[in-house]
Amino acid sequence: MNMRNTEQQWGWPSKFLHWLTAALILVQIPLGFYADDLANSPLKLELFGWHKSLGILVLMLAIMRLLWRMAGSIPTLPDASFIQRRLANLGHSLLYGLMLVLPLSGWLMSSAANRPINWFWIMELPALTGPNKALKEIAEEVHEISVILLLVVLAVHIGAALWHQFKRRDSILRRMWF
Repeated sequence: MNMRNTEQQWGWPSKFLHWLTAALILVQIPLGFYADDLANSPLKLELFGWHKSLGILVLMLAIMRLLWRMAGSIPTLPDASFIQRRLANLGHSLLYGLMLVLPLSGWLMSSAANRPINWFWIMELPALTGPNKALKEIAEEVHEISVILLLVVLAVHIGAALWHQFKRRDSILRRMWF
């Protein structure tokens, strides 16, 4: 398996980072909704501690993925029309943007609510701002809208991968699999 991406295949770092990020996001979404629905309790604080820590990890992985992506080539879509390439590019741009916006809005929300993020109980992250109720509410709204948008974009992303695999049979899915 190649380390570097090629015109036909994603390299193993891209594949590893993709699937690790996907797994974390699939944990993050239900964890966030579940913790948000709980009454104030030690369990709620514990679950939000995990949610925040995993969110910062997603942020770090997204930055690593972007840097790796910029450092190398990106496999081309086989036999794709101009519109399909543009839609794929838009979808990936939205995914990367949301992988940055969601953790950053969560971090900003925690900072503005004066609830520090203690990353995996190892270190406290610096606050992005001081206590600010209005800013906390804006960050919370951005976070909530972004997670809904992420669910839609993920559904389209997964649907497109399955369409390529089973309808077009062009092995797009295999390029990202180990």
